[in-house]
Formats: sequence, structure tokens, C-alpha cells
Amino acid sequence: MLAASAGTLPDRLAGWAIEPKWDGIRVIADVDARGARLWTRNGNDKAPQFPEVVRALKALAANGGPLVLDGEIVALDARGRALRFQALQGRMHAESEATRARHAAATTTAFVAFDLLADGGRSLTSLPFTERRRALEARVPARRTASVRRGESVRCGSAAAKKLFARARAEGWEGVLLKRVDSPYVAGKRTPDWRKVKLEREQEFVIGGYTAPTHGSARDHFGALLVGYYDDRGALHYAGKVGTGYTVPMLALLARTLAPLRQPTTPFVDAPRARGASTTWVKPVLVAQVRYNEITEAGILRQPSFLGLRDDKAARDVRLESTGSAAGAVTNGLLCAS
Repeated sequence: MLAASAGTLPDRLAGWAIEPKWDGIRVIADVDARGARLWTRNGNDKAPQFPEVVRALKALAANGGPLVLDGEIVALDARGRALRFQALQGRMHAESEATRARHAAATTTAFVAFDLLADGGRSLTSLPFTERRRALEARVPARRTASVRRGESVRCGSAAAKKLFARARAEGWEGVLLKRVDSPYVAGKRTPDWRKVKLEREQEFVIGGYTAPTHGSARDHFGALLVGYYDDRGALHYAGKVGTGYTVPMLALLARTLAPLRQPTTPFVDAPRARGASTTWVKPVLVAQVRYNEITEAGILRQPSFLGLRDDKAARDVRLESTGSAAGAVTNGLLCAS
């Protein structure tokens, strides 16, 4: 089930719950005592990359029976607090078992469950959110030290909701989610029953090319990624160059990954004219996470910065999300409405 951009919110949010918007890898965990599969939206199984999460999920199923959870894999700091998506990059893109083990030792992770879709072989998706939430609370602990933990969820209009939103601002969360408490779980659908309220300008973009390093540049491989997004007709629109935010290992990984994807023509329907050999076009199949200051009226990113490479989302699903934010409306009283 996918969340829509907040857009225009109802005048009052009675009948809604508010939750953190986790900045990790969204997966469906299909678990029994023998094992677990961690399915991303585009069908990748993340279980081999996160064996500690698999072990914890298996133990949960051994105690209470098989279950299917919706949640997010997040990286943790030393105090057990969720970090940003960039902290997972080493785990996601390790190219050998030894490298993966090294990153696993350096980066603690957890699976944060926020919905229970099946319990003991019984589907719960047709039940309202409040009933699924009660079932989740009965199966998954909320302990911040656990490798599998339950995400927070509080009713809008409560003091707890106001405190949660204040924490989101103070701790620099990517955003929050609003969920109708009477909504069923509609798999594979983007629905206004779940709404994203962004606190930062950040989203996925499709990589369609790259530029050569500028003369005298201190780095190799490439200068900037050329990124864009699809419209509903399937056309890829250019959104600008992303030239900052790269680590040295990520530059090398991107160069190796992009090399076999080169093609002679632009994948963008509206790309600026390429200058000689300075621009290389690629097949638009890779997805980058990008933070930016704003998007111009012409649809071009200002001050974009690369955050990471996503292998959990299909390029064809990337759309330009709403550049407006409902955060002001939420914080100015809607969360406290009765």
C-alpha cells in the first residue's frame, strides 16, 4: 500500500493517525520459523543483505506462528535511533561477502514494523487500520533495542500527536505519515487513505546520463548525474544535474554500474543539448535518492545533492512528487484538532 502526497488536507484530522516516515528500505516481510523473505516493491529479496533481521524475524515467528509484516529496514546509531538512508548504502551495495560482513559489523540495523498483513496464515488486509494495529501490538514489541520493533502510531488530535510532530521537527525527520484509522490495506495501490507530509525536500529521481569531470577536477569517473522523472504517459522528463554528495567509493560504484548502460541517444524528452563528448547518456533503469532546495517553475532542481542509489524501487515508478508541503497546516493546529 502506497501513500499519496499530502496535497490539501482535510479541515480536521479526527479519524487519522500520525506515524514517523522512516528513511530506509521499505519491505514486506514474509516470515515463518524456517526463514524470512524481505520483498522490496520491485521484487528484490533483501534477506541476504540483512541476516540479523532475518534471525530476529524467525524467532518472532517461532514464538507466535507465521506472519506477514509491512515495514522498513533502517540503520541505527549507537543509541538505537534511526539514521538516514545514506547509512544503509554500504549494506545495500556490497560486492562481496567479506565487504558485506564488514559493513554489517559497522552498521547496526533493525526492521521497524508498522502494519500486520497476515497472522498465523489469516489475512488481515480487509480489516480497518485500528484492528490491524491492535494485532501488530500483540505480536511485535516496541522495544528500541530490538532488531524487530514496532513503529510508533498515535491518533491525531492527541497530545502525543503534537509531541511526535515536534520531535520530527527537532530531530530532522524526513517527514510523517497520516493514515485513516478505518482504512483497509490495499496492496499495490497509491491511496489518499495514507498521506505523506514531507518536512524535507527529498525524493527519488531516474538517472539518464552523466557529464565528464570538469577540467582540473580532483575526482575521476564523472562530474554530475543527469536525472529526471516519468510522467503518467511514460515520458522521462529532465530535472537537472546532481554534482555533489558523492563519496569516493560511491563514485567508483556508480561508474562501474553505469558503464554497461551507455546508449547513444538521450532518454529524456526535454534534455538540454549535449556538448560534444562531455555528456554520456545511459539506459534509464537506476534510481538515485536526491535532496534539493527547491524545484523551479521549469522543473529543474536547485542545489541538489546525491544521497544514495536505490535498488528497491523501479525507475518506471518514479514520479515528481508534490513540491508543496502540508507540514505548515499540520503543525499549525490540525494535529491538535478534536
